[in-house]
Amino acid sequence: MKWIFLCAALPLISYEGVQEGPYEDSFTVDPVAVKEETKAQPKEIVPKKEPPPFDADLFRRDAQVYTGNAEILYWLVSEGGLDYSLTMRNAAWGPTASYAQGDYNSARFDWEPGFRIGISYFRAPRYWEMKVNYTRLESRGHNESIKPGEDGVFLTGTWPQITPNPLQGAKSYIHMNYNIFDLLVDRFFNPNPHLRLRLVGGLSVAWMNQNWEVSYFDSFNQGTLLRNKWRYLGAGLKTGTMIDWYWGGNIYVTGTGIFGAFMGGYWNKSFQKVNFQPTPDDNPHTPIRDFYYFDPRPAFTVQASFGPSWQKNYEKNRIEVFAGYELNIWMNLQEIYHSTSGSPTATKETWINSSFIAFQGLTTRFTYDF
Repeated sequence: MKWIFLCAALPLISYEGVQEGPYEDSFTVDPVAVKEETKAQPKEIVPKKEPPPFDADLFRRDAQVYTGNAEILYWLVSEGGLDYSLTMRNAAWGPTASYAQGDYNSARFDWEPGFRIGISYFRAPRYWEMKVNYTRLESRGHNESIKPGEDGVFLTGTWPQITPNPLQGAKSYIHMNYNIFDLLVDRFFNPNPHLRLRLVGGLSVAWMNQNWEVSYFDSFNQGTLLRNKWRYLGAGLKTGTMIDWYWGGNIYVTGTGIFGAFMGGYWNKSFQKVNFQPTPDDNPHTPIRDFYYFDPRPAFTVQASFGPSWQKNYEKNRIEVFAGYELNIWMNLQEIYHSTSGSPTATKETWINSSFIAFQGLTTRFTYDF
């Protein structure tokens, strides 16, 4: 019986063995073949991480640094209300009283050098910066006008000239002393890698004074000397913005715009004397004009500068060289007090000439980060 079952199952076992061989080979992985196939396939190219462009940190915004700057100023002071004489062009219409005729002669300042020095600390990566600056300028001006040579054509004063004879000449000397101390804080912004924007605010102290002298004299050198002085001491707030815009090749355009409001004390003094005795009862040693004026006063200023700069980054330092135009305008400071004359008990009316003061010219700056 066993033999009969074995003989019947043998063909079936042989058939299944023949069928299973190819089925199993179709799922068998040959390591050698896979290795050769892998070598034949091209490798996937993984892009390398490129370094940041050279100008990714033009302003060293992530470096915590101290900065020192020194500026040379070559400025001109401009004021109004400084006329001191009139030079007639034509002869007068007659002996009857007339009004002003001719060309006004005014005090003018000369171009003068000044300086500004400062130090700052930049706190990275919070992008706050603290600055301390001191600005100093001393400016002077000398002017003179002489009587024309034509008959009937005169030189006249715009102040009381008080000379016994027609005016032969007039001289003007003016001197300005200008000092500004700033303690500013700014916040650094990078709208794009080529532009640096600073929003600025802080405290400022201003002290300045002006002395103006005018002398009138006749052909015998008899005449009068007049002196007008004012000074201002005040403190206030400043706010504004500064920009640096990269153009290429280490060249930038740099600009500043700042507004300031101050409160302080204003003093004005006017003095006039003569060097002769008009009448026997007059005392030439006593001034004929001598007054003092004071008031608490607000003053306002606008500062603007614009020009090209060369800026260069090094491994541990940064250098800037700037040359541009700067303008500083002050309002509510320049005043010249005139008055009418009369007997000691008569009314003396006050006339005031006022104007803006402008400090303008070339500013060059060298800045070094360390």
